[in-house]
Amino acid sequence: MSQNRKLLKVFSLIQVLVAVFALVLGFVTIGSSEAAAGTTVDVFGMQLEGGMWTMLCGGLSIATGVLTFISAALGIRGANRPSSLGGHAPASVLAAVCGVASVVLAISGGLLTWIVTAAAAVLAALAAIFDGRVRKELDR
Repeated sequence: MSQNRKLLKVFSLIQVLVAVFALVLGFVTIGSSEAAAGTTVDVFGMQLEGGMWTMLCGGLSIATGVLTFISAALGIRGANRPSSLGGHAPASVLAAVCGVASVVLAISGGLLTWIVTAAAAVLAALAAIFDGRVRKELDR
């Protein structure tokens, strides 16, 4: 197994843990949306109702977790058998984009889910990079 395949597998295994954390935090955030109801949150100069904002942050965290888990599963499979990488790169890019969107929304209001979703976004970007390197090795 080449160094790039090993790194893809390591990043994918770490992504599984981060995906679980993102999913749990997303559900906890959505569960706390009722407590935030009636408050307002300033998000980039817009006043959003607190319950709606926490639902958005929780939903984005769940979406990030699901996409990160898909990226991890495809990355683990692709590290073992590079010809089966398939949709790993698009899933990783979507996970990274969703993670960045979650970070931007959560950090603007002071919610701490941005830490986990930022880690998910960074890992997804690294997985996409190593996906490309493994594909280049396969083409040789």
